Amino acid sequence: MRVDVLNRPTHALLATSILLALIVAVQLLFPATPSVGGSVAMPDDETSLPEFGSAALNPPILADLSDMQDRPLFYSGRRMPEPPKVETPPPPPTPLRLKLQGVALAGGSRVAVLRNLSSNLLLQLAEGDTHDGWTLGTVNSNSAIFSRGEQTTELLLDPDDSGGRR
Repeated sequence: MRVDVLNRPTHALLATSILLALIVAVQLLFPATPSVGGSVAMPDDETSLPEFGSAALNPPILADLSDMQDRPLFYSGRRMPEPPKVETPPPPPTPLRLKLQGVALAGGSRVAVLRNLSSNLLLQLAEGDTHDGWTLGTVNSNSAIFSRGEQTTELLLDPDDSGGRR
């Protein structure tokens, strides 16, 4: 099969290809730049720029930026502020975990015999002694008064508790 290269449609396609190649070559060698004298001025009304107001396009007054000189953005000593410290309340005071077992009033000394309810140990405290922050103030024949700060607790001797004696 023989192809006729010199027919009319072949000449048209060849001429069109050469013309397009020349146009692309000219645009690559001489790119289009906007002309300085032919700039288009944008209207200054708010209808042309609905998302911006005219005040947003004006630069701020330099006097309004004076605090930037006091707190420069890229100063080496600038640090993030410390987070606020949350003060945890002090733990609630421990209650008095003692039971009055007996009282010894001899001479000028007054001693309370107490059972520690936490450890089940017997304690002997004289007036003025302290235990777990509680101070033994007064010992009577059937009670002992403890105090801590403004808190006061009176322990009474249980008359039904004979301690196994009869």
